[in-house]
Amino acid sequence: MIINEFKGFFGGFLPDIRIEKRSEKVMNDMFTFGKAIVNKFCNSFHEKVGAYRMFSNSSFSDKNLAQGLYHACKNNQNGKHLLCIQDTTEFNFTSHENRISKADPDIGPITNKKNVGIFCHPTLVFDPIQVIPIGISHVKIWNRPWDQKDKYERNYSKLPIEEKESYRWIESTIETKGLLSETPLLTFIGDRESDIYEEFSRVPDKRTHLIIRSSVNRRLYNQDENLFEFINKQSVQAEYEIEIKGNKKRKNRFAKMTLKYSKVKIKKPDNQHLKDSPDYIELWAIEAREKTGTVPESESPILWRLLTTHDIDSVETVQKYVEWYSYRWHIEELFRVLKKKGLEVESSQLETGAGLKKLIVMSLQVAITIMTLKLSIQNSIKTKAEILFTPTQLKFLEILMSTVEGKTKKQKNPYQYQTLAWCAWGIARLSGWSGYTSQGPPGYISIKNGLDIFYDKYDGFKLAVNVLNKKDVYKE
Repeated sequence: MIINEFKGFFGGFLPDIRIEKRSEKVMNDMFTFGKAIVNKFCNSFHEKVGAYRMFSNSSFSDKNLAQGLYHACKNNQNGKHLLCIQDTTEFNFTSHENRISKADPDIGPITNKKNVGIFCHPTLVFDPIQVIPIGISHVKIWNRPWDQKDKYERNYSKLPIEEKESYRWIESTIETKGLLSETPLLTFIGDRESDIYEEFSRVPDKRTHLIIRSSVNRRLYNQDENLFEFINKQSVQAEYEIEIKGNKKRKNRFAKMTLKYSKVKIKKPDNQHLKDSPDYIELWAIEAREKTGTVPESESPILWRLLTTHDIDSVETVQKYVEWYSYRWHIEELFRVLKKKGLEVESSQLETGAGLKKLIVMSLQVAITIMTLKLSIQNSIKTKAEILFTPTQLKFLEILMSTVEGKTKKQKNPYQYQTLAWCAWGIARLSGWSGYTSQGPPGYISIKNGLDIFYDKYDGFKLAVNVLNKKDVYKE
């Protein structure tokens, strides 16, 4: 789990103990103040100078900081099966373009080549039983050079996979398999960008499986039909209901789904770099399609075509795999916490790409901590709150709890005392969440805003205690 106040988080991974302590303090302050902007998470000029020096220190890089994340993730593995969710996002620093030199080798054009930024591809590891993150097992952070030729000029389609950006999907699985060697079963989950033939042919083994959303209507071995046509012609095996989390494109709802599945043989693509590979790979194809009755106006029905290396022996097994794939939205929420309404990484005032890459690594761990708190209430997790809060903070939260609870039973905190869920309920109430279970759990931004309010009030509490000189009351 997440360690309290990040003490010892970077132990042994940075050049010396002073840099380790400074980095840990910066990450702790980012969590406390809920921002990734130096001027917003530092209380004094002295602390600001220390933070800026840490980010500009060339004796270590974002890769060194990432070792702390991997170490924490490795220590948190405890169970028979983990889900490893991959995705890519980009950080747009165009609004601060004048602050960053065009000669900086650690920043460059993003998807819109007129914009300046950095790409980030983390692997978020989840416990599928508790539905809670245990950490980041790998993160690739990179930028494109300004003079990079386009795909046609580079003959991109004929390059070996190791020379393509898409190799990140395979690289992350390889590194994660090595890191989480004590876990008997790993399932890697990816969206349509991850539909790469080499990933299916190289990654799976006895302890490693894939669930990938298909993007390519692949050719089937020794068949006239392609994948999509073949699976669409299969008979419906089951109908069921699934909760859909809303976003900019979709509304929250319970969608009624039909389920089809079949074993398929995917034919090897015509690629000179695959000439030594088998003629086909055998997978299970799944089609989960929303029935028209639950599709809101102006939306298209949900359609997930999934390919998996897991065996299928029943409808219940297929439903479980579809549910695991649905957990992919957690990494999208992680990115949301990192950006505009959350930690505001894109508003950072750092002046080098190397510094921004370090900031992204640290922000990932802070965002996971916020995610852990949010999911604890959603899933009624009884983990003790001391993994995130000090005893004094918990005492103060108990005082605050009386101000956010109502008089009726429905307005009381329903969770076990001093568990993460108990804390999350009170913190969410500080941000204005109703507290009624009938209205659903609070969102990530509500949790993040509640934490901001809690720490503001906690700072006032500490100040008052110090003024009154009651040191016996305040002991960290």
